[in-house]
Amino acid sequence: MKKIVHVIESAKGFLCDVEDYTRDVERAVTFTDFNCATKRLVSISGMLEEECWIGSTYIQFPRLTPIR
Repeated sequence: MKKIVHVIESAKGFLCDVEDYTRDVERAVTFTDFNCATKRLVSISGMLEEECWIGSTYIQFPRLTPIR
């Protein structure tokens, strides 16, 4: 089964920590609510050097890999 999630992304990939990006959505920070994702991006935007935006993607649900 697939689940839609919102991610913070840039040209470097999905955000997984401040100024740390990945191409693997399983390692990315994900949000189920668009407004929460937007608020989080606004709150950390001053710490990011890359231009970032909110995107939507699908992940396997339940996740195949445990959340770290």
